[in-house]
Amino acid sequence: FLQRVLPSQGFYVTTVINPDGRRQGFFDSVDELAKVCLRLDQTNNNTYFAISAFQQKGNRKQDNVRATKVVAIDVDCGETKPFPSWKEGLSALGAFVAEMNLPKPMIVHSGNGLHVYWVLTSELEPTEWKPLAEAMKQAALDKGFEIDAGLTANSALVLRPVGTHNPKNGNEVKLLVDAEPVDAQ
Repeated sequence: FLQRVLPSQGFYVTTVINPDGRRQGFFDSVDELAKVCLRLDQTNNNTYFAISAFQQKGNRKQDNVRATKVVAIDVDCGETKPFPSWKEGLSALGAFVAEMNLPKPMIVHSGNGLHVYWVLTSELEPTEWKPLAEAMKQAALDKGFEIDAGLTANSALVLRPVGTHNPKNGNEVKLLVDAEPVDAQ
């Protein structure tokens, strides 16, 4: 999963968000990142990965992004969220994708909600990626599709990796729908 959604070069980041605080790790390879994500998950950490590769270690901020290979949206689901269940979120996503005539996305069940990825055929530099992500965010807002819009155009975004668990309920993060990479055009 991580090999498909991350750029081929740069520094890769895992972030742990636990009640006792946050911590990050920077890694030279996607394989190393994947191993650490699984190890962190096995020790009951709330584990995430950054969707971009970074230029330098120690700084998971947008100004340090080297490249991004996905446009991703976060669909929040649950009792107090826009969609009461992930199935209702999935239905709304399907309607949005159809109405916008978008390519089929890769869909991950994040344990509660959905992480939706349009994996690109090539990685993009921040100046190329940002307008595409902003357009996706604006399209969702215009169509009334309730996503966590503040995250969509954030190239330093962190999401849960497939194979880990959501500690809120113990559910495994699973790939629901696979999809082929798409051209940024």
